[in-house]
Amino acid sequence: MGANLSNLVEEDKSKIALTGPDRQADIILGIIWALCIYGIAMIWCAVSLIGRWAGPHGERGVNMFSVLAAFILSAGWPVVLVYLVMNPA
Repeated sequence: MGANLSNLVEEDKSKIALTGPDRQADIILGIIWALCIYGIAMIWCAVSLIGRWAGPHGERGVNMFSVLAAFILSAGWPVVLVYLVMNPA
């Protein structure tokens, strides 16, 4: 047990490379991660916009059109984040 951990000889790993299917799977996985992060940022920005439009105590009503507008505007979430940082509530 643990005999493979005591080997002090460094193995040559310079010839290790990904095969075609592994490389394609890594690219697809990276794209999926990027899309998930983009979707999470869109949802966060849309909720932040809706909260800002509703007012500090929710006194202004939020209807279906404002929710739809928030999700459309949140597609450009980096711009929305800059807006939210520059104009605090």
